[in-house]
Amino acid sequence: MTNTPHSELASSYDEVPGSSLGPDGWPEAECRRDGRFTDLRAVRYRQDQYYDTDRYLGLLASLSAFRVLPADRREQVLTETAQVLDAHGGGIGMDHLSDLFLARAR
Repeated sequence: MTNTPHSELASSYDEVPGSSLGPDGWPEAECRRDGRFTDLRAVRYRQDQYYDTDRYLGLLASLSAFRVLPADRREQVLTETAQVLDAHGGGIGMDHLSDLFLARAR
């Protein structure tokens, strides 16, 4: 995640938010290896979404990773996020991915 508003904020947050995703194909590959399931069907839905600065700050403020920060640190991160987003056009585009896994128990 380089050259994006997220990468600019990484130094304030000490990591890139959202960087804890599992490996590609997980948990589909894990379910396929698991002997308890059969007839696995995996479908990924993708939706592009644009967040203006205020909407994005509202989203961030609702996430546990931000809520657990001390109040002064959280305000600093949200303020810096607003500054970065406003400097890059006043918002950010995001891909929302939803994975659906259906399987039968053996």
